[in-house]
Amino acid sequence: MLRIIAGKYRGRKITTGKYLTARPTMSITREAMFNILSSRKPVYNLNVLDLFCGSGSFSFEALSRGAKHAFIVDSDYYNLQLSKKTAEDFGITGNITPICCSADRLPQPISKCDIVFIDPPYNSNLVCSTLNGLAHSGWLSDDALIILEIRKNEDFECNKNFSVTLERTYGIAKIIFLSPSI
Repeated sequence: MLRIIAGKYRGRKITTGKYLTARPTMSITREAMFNILSSRKPVYNLNVLDLFCGSGSFSFEALSRGAKHAFIVDSDYYNLQLSKKTAEDFGITGNITPICCSADRLPQPISKCDIVFIDPPYNSNLVCSTLNGLAHSGWLSDDALIILEIRKNEDFECNKNFSVTLERTYGIAKIIFLSPSI
């Protein structure tokens, strides 16, 4: 059972359903990411873009900690329905925008985003195409921070449009913080 770790909705359940087609980020990993994030770029009043959102746990954690809006992207319509249900349960449907599309082919930007979370299925070879698409999408604010979660032994070569600012490993997950190259 997924729950919000901290903030306004601490302890509240995130809807996952029995047909969730994603691997949710473990609570300990989410907590570590947000601890690092709070020292680098507090989420208060920022826009979040959550690619491969699954249950939307990253978005709801950010909203719980004061993020202004979350754009949740998944190619699986069912996953987006789970996120909508959680938003309804929390009474924050106006703070999320579900977008059903492939993360490497984003639609025209609705708003610039300050924090982007990318959590593709492990070993799916979607990281490169997603970063390429994101770099030229118009979704990123100038000082955006990108958080990428991949399997710890998965090959990763940083896209020329981004630079790695920090890497951490938690269990089988590797978390990589990136910033746009200037």
